[in-house]
Amino acid sequence: MSTRLRLNLVGTFTVSQDGRTWPATKVGSRKARRILALLAVERGRLVSLHRVVEALWDQAPPRRSAENVATLVSRLRTTLDPEVIAGGRTGYRLGPAVGVDVYQAGDLVTRAERMLSGHQPVSAASAARRAVDLLTTAEVLEDEPDALWAEPARRLQGDLLRRARHAAAEAALRTGDLTSAQAAGEAALRTDPLDEIACRLVMRAHTKAGDTARALAVYQRLREALAEELGVDPARATRDLHMEILLIP
Repeated sequence: MSTRLRLNLVGTFTVSQDGRTWPATKVGSRKARRILALLAVERGRLVSLHRVVEALWDQAPPRRSAENVATLVSRLRTTLDPEVIAGGRTGYRLGPAVGVDVYQAGDLVTRAERMLSGHQPVSAASAARRAVDLLTTAEVLEDEPDALWAEPARRLQGDLLRRARHAAAEAALRTGDLTSAQAAGEAALRTDPLDEIACRLVMRAHTKAGDTARALAVYQRLREALAEELGVDPARATRDLHMEILLIP
């Protein structure tokens, strides 16, 4: 593959190369694009012919569905690159050289977390911000809202975004960028008000900024939400941080 292709699952499914998006009509028919999207969701894993047929035709496949899928795959290989799709009649997988935006964001999140562990907060902040930017533009496969086969990628998007915001907030705290730390942590809390890691990050950011009242208010909102939704108290680490803040002169 001479130049790297990227399949973009966030938002409307697109194919891009060298930073330029291919027109959908150039990529192929809607069913051809759906095959690519399905393989992108399952990046690197073999997708059985049965699953491909089900994604394309649901409960009403044509009599020669296997041949139809083979034809669509052949056209995609001709249009994009022979190495874009591997496999044959029993199943297909995405070629190893093809990038997928959600999984590239995952690599950035892992890098940010690793850099935090290695005491490199500036580099960690940069990687985390790039991951957040990749993941927040839209929901995964907005043009396929009823596609159950896309759910793994949608769950992955949410999990990665949560981790990316945690890493961004932690990195910002370590570099003294308290405004960015607060913003990243609060964004995570807006998505999940029961996110205790995000709560602690926001509490620490407000405390470092000298605003202990706001830090305590964040804790109180979490405590009330946990009690109402789950009937539990905050975790020990959150309660300990709360006590530390209460003891600040």
